[in-house]
Amino acid sequence: MSDSEDTDSTFTGASPWPLFVAIGFALSEVGVVLGLRPVSVAGLLLFVGSVAGILTEAEYITEPAKAAGVQGFVLFGIGILLITQNQTGTTIRGQSIAIAGILCLVGALVWVGFVRRKTRATVSTAETSETTSD
Repeated sequence: MSDSEDTDSTFTGASPWPLFVAIGFALSEVGVVLGLRPVSVAGLLLFVGSVAGILTEAEYITEPAKAAGVQGFVLFGIGILLITQNQTGTTIRGQSIAIAGILCLVGALVWVGFVRRKTRATVSTAETSETTSD
């Protein structure tokens, strides 16, 4: 029996992402109910990251940072919409959603910048190593 047969027979095809989606959504709501904004924002960040992970694992997208950035933009819009309604329950929830959206956008931009810088460094070292000294 080879190693590839062992891994194929034990792989069930189950993904951990749905669990993290549920935990993230629950944390965000618990944070709103208890008035703990950091818990709410952390739950939303976990939710967004898990959705990006699901989309990447299903091969709908190739870059999860862009998916997180788009979700962050949508969260920010929803948060601003809830804040402008100026009702008691929606203001706290809207602020948490808007903060999570901003953090998603910033994180996605930083990650995309990091990947581009790393790619440039890899390309430049590959180009210098390929030159001959003839």
